[in-house]
Amino acid sequence: MGQVYGHTGIAGRWPDESFSIGFTPQLTLFNDVTMGLDLLLSTQGSTAQQNINQLGFNPSWRWITLHAGDFSDDYGDLTVQGTRVRGAGFDLMPGLFRISFQGGQSQRAVFAGDGTSVYARNLFAGLIGFGRSDASYLNLTVVKAKDDPNSIQQALIDTTLLDTIPVALRPQEQTRPQENLVVGVGGQLTLLDRRLVLKGEGDGAVVTHDLDSPLANPDGVRFGSLVSHLMPLRLSSSGDYAYKFDGTYAFATGAVRAGYQYIGPGYTSLGLSYLINDRQAFTLGGNLGLLENRLLLQGQLQHQNDNVLGQKVATTDQDAVMLSAAMRPTQNLSATITAMGTAVVNDAAVDTFAVDDHSYALTTSLALQESLLNRPAIYSLAYGIQRTHDISVVAPVPRVTVHNLSGSVQVNLSKAISVAPSLSVAATQTDGAASQENVFFGFRGNGRFLEGRLTAAFDASQTFTNSRGVMGVNSQITYALPWASRLIFQTRYSHYAALGGQPAFTESFATLTVSRSF
Repeated sequence: MGQVYGHTGIAGRWPDESFSIGFTPQLTLFNDVTMGLDLLLSTQGSTAQQNINQLGFNPSWRWITLHAGDFSDDYGDLTVQGTRVRGAGFDLMPGLFRISFQGGQSQRAVFAGDGTSVYARNLFAGLIGFGRSDASYLNLTVVKAKDDPNSIQQALIDTTLLDTIPVALRPQEQTRPQENLVVGVGGQLTLLDRRLVLKGEGDGAVVTHDLDSPLANPDGVRFGSLVSHLMPLRLSSSGDYAYKFDGTYAFATGAVRAGYQYIGPGYTSLGLSYLINDRQAFTLGGNLGLLENRLLLQGQLQHQNDNVLGQKVATTDQDAVMLSAAMRPTQNLSATITAMGTAVVNDAAVDTFAVDDHSYALTTSLALQESLLNRPAIYSLAYGIQRTHDISVVAPVPRVTVHNLSGSVQVNLSKAISVAPSLSVAATQTDGAASQENVFFGFRGNGRFLEGRLTAAFDASQTFTNSRGVMGVNSQITYALPWASRLIFQTRYSHYAALGGQPAFTESFATLTVSRSF
């Protein structure tokens, strides 16, 4: 894929030219051996960020799958998930058994020099399981991750003054090299002809927040002697646990779901791309079909709070509720209505730290299949209202209410061409300020030509607003080439009107992509 970027009125926010190559073929030999390759090369990588260039090789034969290069293999919601490793691994699934391993570099070193440097990190993880993923199973997972302290240069330079301060008390960089060990058990149990599904996971983790901190005596720590055989304990080491379970019961006309999750304040897994600790959450939801499924009802309730050990001055509670109904009284008419509400509140005794945020939303929509000028058409109409309010005592945020009304018509001019003009109006009301109205007009067209080998899409929009108006024009043309290949040409043009003392400016993109399916 190649991309060209142009701009006027502002400094460039993208490279003038860039390209990327993605290659993910799957080759099957002798109806038994599958060879997979995952390649991604891009000119947008730099020394100030994680490199996005990727090359992976994933061959499989019967119950054996091998990984080499860049790959991602998920083991559990609280152990390894969403982390790409550059190294090697395998998945063995003989019968009801599963044996898996992955190891390599999960993070490359980046020296920023401003306290946000990143150390090179190596990750090794293994899983042993028994059962089927679509039925009942039990897994044991072990994860070990460690940063390389020598992968980036130290931001602090020892001087005579620093030499007089004990090592443990010297000022350190914001980012320190870490080490992590996680052991977990997870499984699933299906009962009553799979109508009842119970799933759970429990994990314990030890993390060293600074590999340069002094060693600690493991004998004075619970399970310290056992953990020290796998990972040295230091003064910056800590441990905690996390667990979750949920269940789903399906019946003839719907299903009911419930779950609970606990993540201790000290629980850390470096095999996860993202995790919020110190929280517990309850969820309850379900769906129900009535009147031969012409009426579908859904609902979900969630409560979440931090301060699970009661060690903080205040506890923050987050509650969310969602209810929706979808109706289809006739074959040509359908309607939906959805209501949502969220609240974030804490019990801080001091007004400075008090939190009291609330938001509500209601959306409705109608869709009617009819005709326009003797052509099949779909009429759509939607209305929504959203309100947010922060009644914090010290710094209250004015209440904001947004009304949005939109409508569109999609007309099939022929079997190959369709057009869809649309119009929407949004009114924003803020307490103590003048209201704002935004008007959005859009037009979209689609076509298929040359017996389907050529497809074209075009859309244009103009936004009229109290502040900055925006006009956008986008197009895409796709042409089917021989040998299951496709040529895709895309353009995007945006014009931003002047706003106060800020001048108008434009941005444009042109992208050419060649893809091949094997």
